[in-house]
Amino acid sequence: MLHDQLQAALAKRDARGTRRVLLDDAAKARMQQCIDFSSNDYLSLARSERGMARLRDCLRASCALGSGGSRLLDGDSLQYTALESRIAWHFCAQEALLFNSGFDANVSMFSALPQRGDTIVYDALVHASVHDGMRASRAKACIAFQHNNPADLDRVLSSLASDGNVFLAVESVYSMDGTVCALAALLAVVHKHMPQERRCVIVDEAHAVGVYGAKGAGLVERLGLVKAVDVRLVTFGKALGCAGAAVLCTPLLKSYLLNYARPLIFSTAMPPVALYTIQVALDMLDEEGDERAAQLHALTRQLRSALGAPHHSTLCPAPILPAWASLCVP
Repeated sequence: MLHDQLQAALAKRDARGTRRVLLDDAAKARMQQCIDFSSNDYLSLARSERGMARLRDCLRASCALGSGGSRLLDGDSLQYTALESRIAWHFCAQEALLFNSGFDANVSMFSALPQRGDTIVYDALVHASVHDGMRASRAKACIAFQHNNPADLDRVLSSLASDGNVFLAVESVYSMDGTVCALAALLAVVHKHMPQERRCVIVDEAHAVGVYGAKGAGLVERLGLVKAVDVRLVTFGKALGCAGAAVLCTPLLKSYLLNYARPLIFSTAMPPVALYTIQVALDMLDEEGDERAAQLHALTRQLRSALGAPHHSTLCPAPILPAWASLCVP
């Protein structure tokens, strides 16, 4: 019976043309002959010859193939600690906590941080990982507001009871349609309704890292709102061309996640080579990130112009182009 149910579910996707499959070697070979509009490697760091040379130098000094276990067992190292300090410095944060992926980090935050009686208010277009985390949380309610709409956020917050903490979940650049978050306006609404001690603003910067801000520090830094945001998620599998993610937070939140974030506690820590790739990518952001981001934005403006799309603002997410009307902050 299960076999038939699974086959039927896949058949429905076949009928809609939405079934996911892995590319075979022939398809991959054809793609290599084309201009790539699907890669997350926005700054072309993944195939940088300078980056690869630096990574080889790092690997010569490495003394381990793998990490040996979770960070709370054998997987921690001075390399981990130094990299987290480097990440916190680069993104102007108090602390950074590394995760194996941005998906793991979002699931961890939204499942572990909300306490009983708390409420999560989220943008209707937040990532699937946030939804998975919310489903596992102890929050009494998870309420969506209309995408990027401060007025609707005001409506939602006005309807909440006065007890409990409120978590706001947004992305700085939304991956599916390229909308840039109206962060300043949304923060003004949150500050209007919630005192500082009862609010926690979480911004997923996955698609803004490397693209916005000084040396790719993200949209929050670009807008000068670092102190107004409680938690940021930065990922390294997009513009930085490698893998992994980090939660930027206070020392208290870092300690809490170390104790309660199950995807972190029960996962084998990243191997040294993964840590080295992040280190190399950050080095390259320091040295040439602004130049690469400027080139990316210039290419995007050229493409938009060639396709006849309107140009609304200098704050246009360079790599994401599907929904022309909502690409930029007005």
